[in-house]
Amino acid sequence: MSEQLQWVLVVVGLGIVVALAMLIRHQLRQQREQKQAQQELLEDLQQQAEKQRDHLVESIRVISLAMQDEQCELAEGCIRLKVLLDHLAPYLHEHEDFSVINEMFEATKHMPILEEWKKLKIKRRFELTAEREALEQKYKLQILAAAEKLAKYRFQQ
Repeated sequence: MSEQLQWVLVVVGLGIVVALAMLIRHQLRQQREQKQAQQELLEDLQQQAEKQRDHLVESIRVISLAMQDEQCELAEGCIRLKVLLDHLAPYLHEHEDFSVINEMFEATKHMPILEEWKKLKIKRRFELTAEREALEQKYKLQILAAAEKLAKYRFQQ
C-alpha cells in the first residue's frame, strides 16, 4: 500500500471518528434536553395535582362548615362530600366517623336532581322531600359530628 493511500485512509478514519464523536455529542445533548423537559413536565403535573388536592380539601371544609351553620341541607352536603371524598380520600368512606356520609348518599341517590326534579309531579316531590327530611333528622347528629371532624381533618399528602 502506498504512503499516500495510507494518509488518505488515516484522514478518512479521523473524519469518521470526528463525525461519530459529533453524533454522540448531539445524541447526548438531545437526551439531556428530553430528560429536562420530562422533569419540567413532571413538576408541572405535580403542581397541578397539589392544586387540585388543595381545592378538594378546601371544598370539603367549606361544605362541612356550611352544613354545621345550616347553610347547606344535610343530604345535599353528604352528596357533595361523598363525591369529593371519592376523589381525595375514598378510604374515609369506611371510617366509622365518616361512614354516615356514604350511608346518606346511598339512601338518597335514587332521588332526582336539577331538571329531573323539576319534571316530577308535585305529589312525588313532597314524598321525596319528606323522605329526605326524615333521613336528615334520623342521621342529623352523626352527620353534624362527621362534618365537624371533616372540617378539621388533616388529609394525608
